[in-house]
Amino acid sequence: MLFTKSISNLNFEDVEEFCARFREDIRVEYKSTFDNSVKAKLPKILSSFANSYGGILIIGIDAPAGVPIRPYDGIIFPEREPGLTVQNLCRSAIFPEIPLYTSLIASRESGKAFLVLQVNESPKAPHAIENSTRVYVRTEGGTERIALADLGRVERMLLRRQEVSRRWDEFFAQSWTFAQSVNLGQKYAYREIRIGPLYPTEPLMTREEVYDFLSDSTNQAKAGFGLGKLLRSPIGALLAREQNVERFLNIGDLGILHYVEPCYPPNYQGGTKNVLDFWSTAVPILRMTRLAGALIEHSKTSCDLRVEAHLRNISGQSFSSGPNPNTSLPISTVSSYVPASVQMSSSRLPEVALDVTVDLMYQLRWPFGEQPAPTIDIVRDTVRKLVHAV
Repeated sequence: MLFTKSISNLNFEDVEEFCARFREDIRVEYKSTFDNSVKAKLPKILSSFANSYGGILIIGIDAPAGVPIRPYDGIIFPEREPGLTVQNLCRSAIFPEIPLYTSLIASRESGKAFLVLQVNESPKAPHAIENSTRVYVRTEGGTERIALADLGRVERMLLRRQEVSRRWDEFFAQSWTFAQSVNLGQKYAYREIRIGPLYPTEPLMTREEVYDFLSDSTNQAKAGFGLGKLLRSPIGALLAREQNVERFLNIGDLGILHYVEPCYPPNYQGGTKNVLDFWSTAVPILRMTRLAGALIEHSKTSCDLRVEAHLRNISGQSFSSGPNPNTSLPISTVSSYVPASVQMSSSRLPEVALDVTVDLMYQLRWPFGEQPAPTIDIVRDTVRKLVHAV
């Protein structure tokens, strides 16, 4: 990353330091205005970042010959939310959408500001513009830093898309082997939570950094593993715990988090099935979502995330319909497992962890029972009451 912090946390001093360090190159570009001419060029510039190695565009900096000139005063933006203007421009002109992050930074000059645009290298590349007829990439040297991609480059991008999806699947296959090594089975009903980069192209941190993160007692408590046993793995670290029920948490260097919690105690050997508490699933979802936010912050990066929650091996299994299992009717579903998922920017995760939990719980609850499913507002009220002390 060119900035050492999320661009949502940048201030004027960060922009000033950046401009003093970087001239325009394959990953950096500046614009001194935000007029219609610049806006027309944005899809080409930003898609070329996504198709190459990612990059930063700062609007409000005068940089003739590619070198920023002091003083860095910024410009007056006519729009109240110029970042939203850029997002809308890119959403309509670039296919598929690019991983774009925006931040409006106030200048020391009254009424002026800088618009910082960050585009990460995209595993969804190639990103095309002009009605999907042109794919642009960044080039080294010369005055023109954008060029049409040749066929070989486009083919490599398409192969990379397949590789990214494979990495996600391989991580969880390996994680389950770790889970089995600590005697965690998949035979009976269990909860599973998966959180990680939407496109895990490269490690977000070293395995030593993952281990240090999970060694922190604050993070262990945040995950509900105050008494957990910390183990090293070839790709990161994992926590295992046995207290009433077993719990398992694995984090890898790709920034992917895998949590599993059986719904039955370890000594359960089958037979009569209990009516399980459905709503308590909200607690580990909220905990893992908050932990993922802390993990991404620890890695000093930002990315799009996928957050998944699953109820598995629940064929013929009843759950309580209300937050109090003793006073609510049992409900079940025709499926052996129920998935739920959301996608979002990691920069927003800390502030919307509860909303993510509500969304996932609504999705999980919807297939159960014969009566009308509870509305999102009812789910939100139930979840808030349940997790208020978490």
